[in-house]
This record gives sequence, structure tokens and C-alpha cells, in this order.
Amino acid sequence: MTAAAVLLAAANAGAVTPDDEPALPGDAKVVLNDGTVVGANDEIEFTFTGDKPATKTPQATRACPEVNDPPTYKVKGTPYFLPDKSKPQSTWLLPRQTVSWAITGSHTFTFDVSGGYEAEAKIIVAKAKVSVDVKVGNSWTWTGTQTVTDTNTTSKGYRAVLGQVGWKLTAVKTWIGAPCNVKTKTIVVKAPRKGDMSIGRQNS
Repeated sequence: MTAAAVLLAAANAGAVTPDDEPALPGDAKVVLNDGTVVGANDEIEFTFTGDKPATKTPQATRACPEVNDPPTYKVKGTPYFLPDKSKPQSTWLLPRQTVSWAITGSHTFTFDVSGGYEAEAKIIVAKAKVSVDVKVGNSWTWTGTQTVTDTNTTSKGYRAVLGQVGWKLTAVKTWIGAPCNVKTKTIVVKAPRKGDMSIGRQNS
């Protein structure tokens, strides 16, 4: 099952995981509200070509015409847990304990980008929407009524955190800079997607 298909499976049931180690929301496994566990094994990859440079470099063109080539982006994506920051809820669960939250109203999640590359981050998310998941976007507001439940079936305690599952998109941009040097930079985007609220698990 692809990551997109797994993410689309979120529903309104109790969340359980067979592993003793709790997941780390955002970094490892995420327990969806139907009990599905998503994580590193659901990684996807895609590449795309960006726009050509706005201004050409005539002098460098003679020696290295590649400086006027458009950049390429190689993107890896994994499901990523986004804690609800506007209306946070969390609780510590010992083994065999259960938490159930009745969620109402509006809960908004927005994308987060490292390094201040917001314009490029929006391009990456737009490409991911076409290549990976039609429900991913720059912002998503969940509105309605839902009950989310998590039962700790592991042998260790962990913190249950209210949130939503999106994507972590790590893009490596490569281009040729004058005089004729290969340059790269990494852009990390954590983007929400349309979908139900979920519970993630963290160690503390």
C-alpha cells in the first residue's frame, strides 16, 4: 500500500500499535485514528524541474551555458504528524490506559519551512499535490465533530498528542552557478493535508 493510500484510510476508531516503543510524532511512526501505523516505510520520491533563471548570464554562457539551465528538485516525502498548536491536547498514557477526546470546532494547520524558502516551499507542495497526494496543501482547516481514541497496548508509557497527519517533504535543489559550479541546497517543508484529526505518540 502506498503512503497516500495509507493516509486516506484514517477513520473514527481506536488507535493501537503492536510495537513496544512509542512513536515520535513528526519523526517516526504516527498512529492514525483507525489504528493504522504509518512511518518511514511509506517514503515516496519524485523529481521536477524548476523555472529558468529570471536573468541570463551572457559572459558565463560562452564558457558554461549550463548556468542558464533551470534547477532540478529531488524530493523525498514521509507521512508527518502535525500537533494541533492552536488548540493543543495531550496526556500521558501508561500501559493499558485509554484516552478519548471529543473534538469540535475548527482546527487549522499550516505548512512550516526551514531556511526561509517560503516561495520555493509553495512550489514543492504544489508539485507534491500533483505527484503524491491531491489532499496536501499549504493550509488545512478541519471543522466538525469527531471523537479520537488511543489505547496504550505497549509495555511502556508515552504521551498521546492531538493533531493531524501531513507530509514532510525534503527537497534537494541542484543548479549550476557561475562560473560553472554545481550548487545544492536543502529545503524541508512540513505540509498539512485534508483529513481527519489523529493521535500521535511521543516519548515525553
